[in-house]
Amino acid sequence: MATRTEVLPATENRPEVEVVRSARRTRTVQAQPLPGGKVRLLVPARATRGEVEEYLAHLLPKVAARRAHRAARSRRDASDDFLGERARYLRETYLPEAPAPASVRWVTNQKRRWGSATPGERTIRISHVLQGAPDYALDSVIFHELCHLVEPNHSSAFRVLEARYPHLEKARGFLEGVTFGQRPQEGS
Repeated sequence: MATRTEVLPATENRPEVEVVRSARRTRTVQAQPLPGGKVRLLVPARATRGEVEEYLAHLLPKVAARRAHRAARSRRDASDDFLGERARYLRETYLPEAPAPASVRWVTNQKRRWGSATPGERTIRISHVLQGAPDYALDSVIFHELCHLVEPNHSSAFRVLEARYPHLEKARGFLEGVTFGQRPQEGS
């Protein structure tokens, strides 16, 4: 089944739009953000120019809102203050006996670990690879490192503490998936 692509140039009111018409698509319409602020609009092959304009009027504000939300989240997630707030919340909620960490910060030198802690100094470091990860996954790593401030090794006492985090298994599944996706591909 053929597709046909046309590019609508950017105007004062909208970004450049790549309109992809597909014979396979009969009723649904989808807008996808592209790099550089551009947008791809997937429409049925029979969509008229007027329908395309209606779709754009309806979907472009949603794409812009999604982009703004992602940008705000990215800025938020990239701050050490954000990590400190998450650690404080997790400690107060699930691990009140843990000492308050002296610092919780993002680091770029951890490629094989999600995080690390130095219990004697009460410092926690979180790999920048987790920036943008779902909150439950990031929280599980922060919580894991908070547990190390109480129990420095992975003893049975440590595991009991770690099990207090309610999304532990879901987070492990996500992190294992990320690890699997980062492995070298055979033949590469």
